[in-house]
Amino acid sequence: MSSASSPHVLIAGAGLGGLALAQAFRKKGISYEIFERDKSERERRPGWVIGLHHMLEDLKASIPDDLPPISSLSNLLPLTKYFPEVVYYNPNKPNQPKIGVRGDESEWIIRAARHRIVGWLETHIPVQYNKQVVNIEETDEKVKVHFADGTSAEGDILTREEARKHILGGQDPIRSPSMAIIQGFCTLYDEELEEQLRLGHSLYIVDMNSINESPMILLVTLVEVYPDGKSGSFGWALIWPDEGAAKEDFWVYTATGQEQYDFVVEKTKNLPTKYLTTIKRSDPQTCLPVLKLYTLVMDTMPTGRITLLGDAAHAMTPFRGEGGFHAISDALNLARAIGSIDKEDIKNIKEVFGRYQVQMLERGCEAAKLSEEAFAKKRDAGGAEFYTAWGRAMGPLPEES
Repeated sequence: MSSASSPHVLIAGAGLGGLALAQAFRKKGISYEIFERDKSERERRPGWVIGLHHMLEDLKASIPDDLPPISSLSNLLPLTKYFPEVVYYNPNKPNQPKIGVRGDESEWIIRAARHRIVGWLETHIPVQYNKQVVNIEETDEKVKVHFADGTSAEGDILTREEARKHILGGQDPIRSPSMAIIQGFCTLYDEELEEQLRLGHSLYIVDMNSINESPMILLVTLVEVYPDGKSGSFGWALIWPDEGAAKEDFWVYTATGQEQYDFVVEKTKNLPTKYLTTIKRSDPQTCLPVLKLYTLVMDTMPTGRITLLGDAAHAMTPFRGEGGFHAISDALNLARAIGSIDKEDIKNIKEVFGRYQVQMLERGCEAAKLSEEAFAKKRDAGGAEFYTAWGRAMGPLPEES
């Protein structure tokens, strides 16, 4: 394909997917502009942690060589004695050996804080901030995007989230699932940091079904170890199925931090003390931002000069930690697809996007369904439906020295 037929791509959204797409374009020499509705980089919420695994080698091969090595993003650094690890605990079986998934020297799994991955992917990417999309014009020849600040941009292809309603004719199938979550964050130091890392180097799940006689889990995750190696940021979440969570007036959405915190303390009061450290070290007035969950499942979508990736096409709850993973996977696949497009041939564009969208929706929507079901029912260790992590089945972990 000649360079004259290469498209100019407009990327609406500078999240993980949009930035990964821009980096892949940089390597391929594809012309692009990238826009973000936030007023500045500082407005972005830090978010939780992402596991990069099955698409890791593809990501390394798809980005330019002028980015720092992705291994430098590991949230366990500067500590080097731990590999990424997720562990499952049943309080009714206190002597049960560790059950979970653990990484190794091959670095097949890298865990990194979302904000660090975003910052890494933004290296050498000229993001245009404060660009809220208000209108999209699409013809067989071009796509034009109008922003709230009165400016506009024109290109051959548009990708990302703000285009979903346009593609679907004003309809939006995104919904709130019947799953509730209360979350918090804290900083731990010295012995308390080491205690939580021993429980699960990256994160651990406490199955509370035996305590509350209904599906409920406490999830505790390392966000990042700080440079001193003696302190670190942790997040925790209490998660349970609740029909009320799908409604706008669900009590958590309007509750004060103290009210949320009191609920969590009551529900977890019978857990062993070691699982409660992060909750006790959290400030209920400042560490409980309300997180509203969404699920988006689409079987199909029209083809044209606009396509989607990531949450725009298959929003999912964070319970399997796969949203960012799938957004980046989409971006790498989409970059390859766009690299084969003739911008002058709308039939070719529709064929290429059609193939990309079928694969993207099938993979992403299956992940969205599994994520919503992750903690909705009791699961027994060793059973066929027991938890998976980072694409692998949880099982007994070897003892550590």
